[in-house]
Amino acid sequence: MHTLRLVVDLSRWLERRGFGVEQLDEAVLERYRWYRARTRPLVFGDPIALHRLLGWMRETRICPAPAPAAPSSPYLQVQEDYARYLSQDIGLSARTLEHYTGALVPFLEAQVGADGPNWSALTSTQIRKFFEGCARRGGPQHLQLLRTALRSFLRYLQYRGAIRSDLSNCIPRAPRRRLVGLPRYLSPHQLRLLLNNCDRKTAVGRRDYAILLTLARLGLRANEVCTLELDDIDWQNGQLIVNAKAGERAVMPLPREVGEAICEYLQSSRPRSQSRRVFLRHNAPHVGFARYNCISDIVRRAMLRAGIDTPFKGAHVLRHTLATEMLGRGASLREIGQVLRHRRLDTTRIYAKVDLLTLRSVALPWPEGAR
Repeated sequence: MHTLRLVVDLSRWLERRGFGVEQLDEAVLERYRWYRARTRPLVFGDPIALHRLLGWMRETRICPAPAPAAPSSPYLQVQEDYARYLSQDIGLSARTLEHYTGALVPFLEAQVGADGPNWSALTSTQIRKFFEGCARRGGPQHLQLLRTALRSFLRYLQYRGAIRSDLSNCIPRAPRRRLVGLPRYLSPHQLRLLLNNCDRKTAVGRRDYAILLTLARLGLRANEVCTLELDDIDWQNGQLIVNAKAGERAVMPLPREVGEAICEYLQSSRPRSQSRRVFLRHNAPHVGFARYNCISDIVRRAMLRAGIDTPFKGAHVLRHTLATEMLGRGASLREIGQVLRHRRLDTTRIYAKVDLLTLRSVALPWPEGAR
């Protein structure tokens, strides 16, 4: 029954958007998945059911078959086949698929030559040596992603019959120590520099200022700003609907300062476009940003303009900055976690390391004579 309701909902969405049934393809299905993620909880099997529906419609000639693509190189063919498996058979989101395929690039470059891969000759020793080499160069987060992606790819090879045994268990665990570092944040002076160095006399400057202010005052993630749509802003009630992780939707208050910056951009600087995204590319085509990394690139360029020299340059640093600022004003860790929409309090506890006043009260006296 759920699959039937899904097909009915897809049919109504196609009609509202002006798509004919014969126009249904992978790109249209991806747009529908984004719409459905914003309007109701996702069910794990939905993407698989939708792609099976598309396959059936093509078999029965309701939809035209895709045009034959130009032959790919062996390397690109492996990437395309694996990405298709992740998307259609497993049902992973486009963002997760991008992370997996990106992490596997060094491994595939080492294994796939001009004549194609020889997966049957792949051994556990080769995989361990590759992973240990990456461990000497990469950080814990990158290693964790690489391990997950590599295990997934090796299971895929076994599923396809390219290798006989499951080699995914030969990859050692990546060290994952929680709360060992310090939050990466800007000082109040640096944040003022960042915002004040946006040239608000230009269209790009007004857009970048609105993006930076949204990140700094609401603590949104880069992907949440990237996918923000016009319909997500409730101007009358002063609220913002955020498309958060795992298809969740969070309602947040819209501060007046942020609302005014977004309104100024929409009224005077946003290019004419059919896109419903709030923030668009300034250069043609005037559509939403293709990747959430573009938001972090805007933050990096703003830091460069402002002369802010820190080892941390990206959108997430503004999320940490908001949390640190709230802590300095007396907010509890639970309140900070609610604003940042952390699922676990443990995630918020890292900010206790920058609460110097509280830390001084529990610090032990330095022993006399110690060096």
